Amino acid sequence: MIEQGRAEEEAALTLGATGWRTFRTVTLPNIRWALLYGTLLCTARAMGEFGAVAVVSGKIRGQTATMPITIEMFYNEYLSIAAFSMAALLTGFALLTLLLKTALELRHADALSATRRH
Repeated sequence: MIEQGRAEEEAALTLGATGWRTFRTVTLPNIRWALLYGTLLCTARAMGEFGAVAVVSGKIRGQTATMPITIEMFYNEYLSIAAFSMAALLTGFALLTLLLKTALELRHADALSATRRH
């Protein structure tokens, strides 16, 4: 955002756009790829987080347990089928996240090369 500057936003405000409209029509299109990529990486990190949650949360079932902690609880309670089923589901989420990340990178690269051609 620093590299893009404030010229477009200031022009929109000068032409009478409200703050929300400036954000929606000028700022958001400029940051959409970074915002989507950051959200995707945050989701991937949250799905796999184990250590900090285990230490801080106290592993309270149904309140502070994340999916990896629930998998560990099931496994420790000899509920192997439940543990492996949740692990497979978490793996599916991880693969979906990787596919989305790859698709976003490809679309961003295409958009960037189209911009450079013009």
